[in-house]
Amino acid sequence: MTAKLRVLAFAAASGRVAHVLVVKDRIKSLGMSRKASMGPMEARAYAAQQIEQMRPDIVITEKLLTTSKKGARTRQIIDALRAVAELADLESIAVARGQVHVNRFAEARDLARRYPTLRPYLPKVRRIWEPEPKTLIYFEALSLIETTFGHPLSSHTR
Repeated sequence: MTAKLRVLAFAAASGRVAHVLVVKDRIKSLGMSRKASMGPMEARAYAAQQIEQMRPDIVITEKLLTTSKKGARTRQIIDALRAVAELADLESIAVARGQVHVNRFAEARDLARRYPTLRPYLPKVRRIWEPEPKTLIYFEALSLIETTFGHPLSSHTR
């Protein structure tokens, strides 16, 4: 992989869809949409808009395993994101998320350490009755990129 590739990852969770664009080992853009989580049609529109604006070389989405805890609507949204990426004139990769860390909060801390741009979005560990922090989805999208290319990402881009 060359250092000039623009890698765009999409992640979906209940009530939100996010993207992270990485270029030369740096986060160039990140964003979140509640509207895109309303259904496949909205997710396709969001993905098409981001791909058009960001002009990535590679788009990464999550490959859902049967053991995934994602709900039916989120699964449909991820399928819609992937469909848009596959129709675009660029490389589309679906990758299963592995679990290298104890939990997603530990993963987020590790990613924020390597990508200082994400430090303001680092969520506090929640109590069991609290909802999942919305910003955790940025770390999920970035982890898809690192799962694809290995981490640290810089070892593959320099």
